[in-house]
Amino acid sequence: MTTRVILTLSLLTLVLLAGCGSKALKNRLGTNIRSGQAEASTRPLSLRDDPEWIHPKAFHYYSNAVLFELSGYIREAAEGYKRALQFHPDSYEIRYSFARMLVYLKRYEDIPAALEPIEPRDVDVYIMLASAYRNLGENDSARAAYLQAVALDSLNRRAYAYLASSYQTRGDLDSLTWAYRNMARLAPDDFALQYELGKLYARSGDIDAAKEALARSIELEPGAGNILAYVRLGELYQSAEQPDSVAIVLKAALAVAPDDIIINRYLTSYYIDRDSLLEALPYARTMARLAPDDHAARHRLAMVYFGLDSLDQADSIFTGEVAAGERNLANHFYLGRIATLQEDYLRARDEFIKLTQIVDTVAQGWLDLGFVYRKLEQDDNEIGAYRSGLALVHDPDERTRLLFALGAAYEFTGDVQLSMETFEELLATSPDHAGALNYLGYMLCDRGDRLDYAKGLIEKAVAQEPDNAAFLDSYGWVFYRLGEFGQALPHLQRAAELDNDPVILDHLGDTYEALGDMEQARQWWHKALEQKPDDESIKKKLGL
Repeated sequence: MTTRVILTLSLLTLVLLAGCGSKALKNRLGTNIRSGQAEASTRPLSLRDDPEWIHPKAFHYYSNAVLFELSGYIREAAEGYKRALQFHPDSYEIRYSFARMLVYLKRYEDIPAALEPIEPRDVDVYIMLASAYRNLGENDSARAAYLQAVALDSLNRRAYAYLASSYQTRGDLDSLTWAYRNMARLAPDDFALQYELGKLYARSGDIDAAKEALARSIELEPGAGNILAYVRLGELYQSAEQPDSVAIVLKAALAVAPDDIIINRYLTSYYIDRDSLLEALPYARTMARLAPDDHAARHRLAMVYFGLDSLDQADSIFTGEVAAGERNLANHFYLGRIATLQEDYLRARDEFIKLTQIVDTVAQGWLDLGFVYRKLEQDDNEIGAYRSGLALVHDPDERTRLLFALGAAYEFTGDVQLSMETFEELLATSPDHAGALNYLGYMLCDRGDRLDYAKGLIEKAVAQEPDNAAFLDSYGWVFYRLGEFGQALPHLQRAAELDNDPVILDHLGDTYEALGDMEQARQWWHKALEQKPDDESIKKKLGL
């Protein structure tokens, strides 16, 4: 007789001496010999409804299986439970114990068949089935078993947790929210569950419920460990266009975590979006202090300084970034803009050249470079910059911007024919571009060329922007050129109401003159001369 058999018989003898095996075996079913590997039954042992009778061989094999299990001999225990089932196949306890041994042995494929005869099934059976299906990768069956388990026991949090994971994988938002709602019900003081529930409500569009869940999460854990709940709640208020509530939530977060970079970043963006740069400044500074190696944080601070006209501070940061080898086009863009504002056009030129060398397919760099060349009175270089941009930029909207600038540059240098051709090219691809419609229409009108065509162009521009003073001036002027002075007058009057530009005032004076009202004509010419005192043409009209 082997040592294992001797040990088994000795243990069985001890059980029997303790007061009949049946009573002792009842109590041992609550024991899990390997914690975490399987769920042990908490039901008392009752091999059949009539405890006075049990098949002797079933009891023999079952008793031996229990002892093997208690001794850690799982394979032998499984075999014992299996043999006992041959003599008592309707026993819940024997079947459940057999299935539990299969879990330990990782024979998941055999568990459903072992448990199938049990009717009615209780929560323990469904949980074990679900665990087996999970390990077999049969997720639909596992999900169905867990749903049966929670239908019987609505307090089973582990089942809801698996269901939540399953619904997350499937992308089933409604069911996922249901699972989290039940987990939160079972653990009402779990701030993390409230946070996740708030996110889910937000995704499903139930904003009020999302706010309530996130507020509850913050109430349960108001500290730095729950900062994301503040952020999410702030985002919900922002999407609901409740800026005051956004500020309250974010400042509450800052009170518990003053050095949290997420909150400082959020507050910086919040105030920048509201054009409150002075209020954004302290948070932008904190961001840069907390993350000294974060180039984005330093850029954000420099841009805030730039927006506040603190050009030296912005210059210092951007220059430092370039010196550190940070090849970000924003550095040269802002350094060029700073130099332009400081009228250091040579430095601005150099910065914009570097910008176009880093990225040559974006129109803005070429436009800024062309503008600086104009300030330097280098007309050929200005035109060259726009033409270089057009050779490299492929985006239609970007090309339209460059064509407009090129057409204006040609007109500025006196090459009206090339200017008109450029605007015609622009309108061929962007026929509703109001600025180009007006620019070309006015040039034609001022030259007295194709006036009806010019009038049609300007009409389209005015239709798009009826309160644009420049467009109204062009419209009035084309009527003047057509000799329709009465038609010209109301458009020029409206333009003068909107803008005190000397050209508009001069045109209005000319129109009154054409209508024979010299008193009004001289009045408007005088107003034009006040705005442009060196205009010899206006002086001549006034006899000065």
